[in-house]
Amino acid sequence: MKKLFTALTLLLALLNVNAQELNSNQESGSQRKNDIVIDPILLIAVPMLNVSYERILTENMGVGVNAMITLGDQVDDLKQFSPYFRFYMGKKYASGFFFEGFVPVTTQNEGFYNIVYDSPTNTTYYNYGGEKNVTTVGIGFGVGGKWVIKDRLVIEASGGIARRFGDLNKYDISEVTGKIMGGIGYRF
Repeated sequence: MKKLFTALTLLLALLNVNAQELNSNQESGSQRKNDIVIDPILLIAVPMLNVSYERILTENMGVGVNAMITLGDQVDDLKQFSPYFRFYMGKKYASGFFFEGFVPVTTQNEGFYNIVYDSPTNTTYYNYGGEKNVTTVGIGFGVGGKWVIKDRLVIEASGGIARRFGDLNKYDISEVTGKIMGGIGYRF
């Protein structure tokens, strides 16, 4: 009787392990791997279109791109595209707290000044030189959280800061830029 009970317990344990492996294989194969998120707060307040697309590579890693584009005439003309890599720390598939590294490519229309030095009077003048589209590239780090509700609805809150490179002082552009997302989206 004792041998029968041991054999039955061992058989049930093997069946349970096999069933768990089948379920985990089915779950990982059927996971949705694309997220698209839009920020309604910046769209209303600034107005700025802030949208992200992410392709999920594994259960804890993803790559994507964030686009921030100003709309309207009352703000500076700014376009920023930031490819990123994310590492998720949550227990669920591609959700929870995350760290990210990103590379912002920013184009903005900036005014610049020509510096004129008058040697007889030892005076420096700044003449308005006009406007120019200036493109910069940087590198940054961000943190945030992503929550998936009912396998499709995505809520994200994230932010990051980056250092831009190039001759920024000539155009009076800040060396620091960033990105922010307080959005809602869809996983497909």
